[in-house]
Amino acid sequence: MKTKNYCITLLALLCFSCNNSTQKSKKGIDKILAEDSVVKKYSNGVISLANSTNIPEILCQEWVQEDDAQTLKDVDETSMLSLSIRTFHFFNDGSFIKNYRNAWDYGNWDYNNATKTITLNNKMGGDRDVYKIASIATDELNVVNKGINSSTVIKFLSSEKALKVMADEPFHINNNQWRIKPAHKETDAEVKLRLKENLQFFVLFYRAAIAKDDRVISFYGLPGCLKWYGGGIYMKDKNELNDEWINCFYNKEQALKAYTLMEKVMDKKYSWPKENIGWVKKNLFVLEQMVKNLDTVN
Repeated sequence: MKTKNYCITLLALLCFSCNNSTQKSKKGIDKILAEDSVVKKYSNGVISLANSTNIPEILCQEWVQEDDAQTLKDVDETSMLSLSIRTFHFFNDGSFIKNYRNAWDYGNWDYNNATKTITLNNKMGGDRDVYKIASIATDELNVVNKGINSSTVIKFLSSEKALKVMADEPFHINNNQWRIKPAHKETDAEVKLRLKENLQFFVLFYRAAIAKDDRVISFYGLPGCLKWYGGGIYMKDKNELNDEWINCFYNKEQALKAYTLMEKVMDKKYSWPKENIGWVKKNLFVLEQMVKNLDTVN
């Protein structure tokens, strides 16, 4: 039975870096400048779609069903409820990911301007979805699912923002290969790479949240073995590992092998930023160190 509590908290990390904290105390204006520099580092990579009139361009962002957007504000990632969070992530290379936080799929999409329809060719499901656009704005998409002959209009909302570089998009399929279950048992190196890509996904997730100045940052339904809190990063207990995380690997044995690697990563020492830059940026700072430390464990 695992008795050790693996966690990295603000208090613990401050202890590691406290030797210099009294000598390098920051004035209020320095803290503000430090925070601004972190925000600027990522916000420069954002495209605003607020003034766009081109439908394919407007579509290329994240869309969350209206009711589900409210749910993400209310639900905690530790919730045991199985909630359907309906989303689209369209990209200008013709790829998409849908419903990433639950029964997800990905593939290629196409927009037909004559019929005002969006067609999704699902890779995992092997089927096709066809949505008729009832109306669209830069921050609101109303569609009807013609693939099931529905007449119900479904409203999706967006932030009117996208990242300039597609490789930085956390939900692009190239950054989610780790979530596609392998067809065969993997080597130790492959299991380690799968874990590393999972951590890198969260690095991109944090960076995108900072860049887009997201008001709601929800980890609900995102597969992983870590818990994310303001001022702390924790390991989930083994009995908290859900099927979404297990199914990213060939079997449970290989998932637990990745889990053991992560425990070793958590045992490393970490520095914590002393500037007043907020918990999201602080967690990102530590997470980036974790990705590097993973390379040092076996």
